[in-house]
Amino acid sequence: MKKRNILPAGLLAAAALATLAGRAQAQTVTANTGDLFLGFNEPGVTSDYVVDLGPASYFLTLAATPGTTDITTSDFSGAGLGNIATDLSSVFGSSWYANSSSVGSNVQWGIAGTTTSKLSSSQVFGLPNDTLFFTAAELTPGSGSTGPAAKGTNAQNTIWTNINNFELNYTGENDTANSSHATVQASTQQDIWNVYNPQTNAFGANINIEQPTSGTYIGPTNSQLDLYELQPTDNGGGSAPNGTELGSFTLTSSGQLDFTSAAAVPEPSTYATVGLGAAFLLLFRRRTRNVIPG
Repeated sequence: MKKRNILPAGLLAAAALATLAGRAQAQTVTANTGDLFLGFNEPGVTSDYVVDLGPASYFLTLAATPGTTDITTSDFSGAGLGNIATDLSSVFGSSWYANSSSVGSNVQWGIAGTTTSKLSSSQVFGLPNDTLFFTAAELTPGSGSTGPAAKGTNAQNTIWTNINNFELNYTGENDTANSSHATVQASTQQDIWNVYNPQTNAFGANINIEQPTSGTYIGPTNSQLDLYELQPTDNGGGSAPNGTELGSFTLTSSGQLDFTSAAAVPEPSTYATVGLGAAFLLLFRRRTRNVIPG
């Protein structure tokens, strides 16, 4: 009896190992039109780390309601971004989050995206083509930032090209063992994050979508980046000269990425007014019910 049980048990163990091995195999990542990308890079390090945060429409929805959302666990898919902190440690070292200008602890990060893509010519979210999404750093966290001035379609199309060259390179790369949304890009590859997105002149003179590279707030976990939507001025956009601020991103040393809506929290007087209005309506309905037709 014991000998007859050895073979099935061995087969089951082999099958389990094969399953685990299959799960560990890398899968290719795919970008969709209108996705936002979170990119990390560091001077002196030969790889960039990029995470697809999902469609900009998700953040447009979050921006409409006051509050803070942990994107790491509550992303657009509901499954979370995975353990990006472990990936960051693998690429940039265990001190990736530290506030220091030395190699290994001066990681820079930013976010960029656009409504149209070379992967698809269709318009998304009902926004004009060449609408851009990007972050601008708060020089002092909590003090706010200023986005670049809105531009015409031709000017914003140049930036669109930068974003899409990067997007094309992202699609088809292997994901990491810790995140199905993330990939590591080697400096030997073309069109990686560091080549196109964080360049100072990509969004206009003196505009950098990453946090400051000097001063007190250079560490990833000491910075706060505001997310803007920038529509072209000659294609239905331009109502906001410096773009529309949707909210802000912060990052913790444990790799938690939070998004806080820019929507204003109602003043206490507003809540009081709404409460009085609701009480009046309730009283009115009760009095109406008590009226006996004559």
